[in-house]
Amino acid sequence: MSTFPDGVFFDAVLPLQWQQETDWQPLEVARYLDVLADFEVTERPDIVAAHEAKLDLQLVWLARLMTPVLPSPAHVTIGIESVRWQGVDGRVGERGCLAIAPGTALIHLLRLPAEIVAVEPSPQGSIVTARWCFDHLGARDAFERYVFRRHREQIRQEKGDQP
Repeated sequence: MSTFPDGVFFDAVLPLQWQQETDWQPLEVARYLDVLADFEVTERPDIVAAHEAKLDLQLVWLARLMTPVLPSPAHVTIGIESVRWQGVDGRVGERGCLAIAPGTALIHLLRLPAEIVAVEPSPQGSIVTARWCFDHLGARDAFERYVFRRHREQIRQEKGDQP
């Protein structure tokens, strides 16, 4: 398998599915990723904590209602410009959306626009590499913050695992 093209990325196992439809909701992507970042913050001032906890619970319940069934989890590498996952479908040059649930704290399936740039055979199916096709600045900024945050978390975890 070729090396991953991005310098800033993280590896995860997340529910995802390639979809040939290209419709996506950039405002939803931007707002969800911003809320997810806030939702994953564990330390809050006491004054705000009770109110925020109630809102958090409502968001969790709403997300469950909106996403009753998720695609199967798959190994994925998510970078600022590219994404690579193990899949079974897709052709080079095909545009669509990668439907992905980016957070376990607030589960919701987002559709992120991408174009497949490589498909490599593997014993478990195919390794698909795509480049992100964000055409909305707010969604792109929120996505980049998400990738940087997860990248830093992965580095911290790896340092913590080493003696």
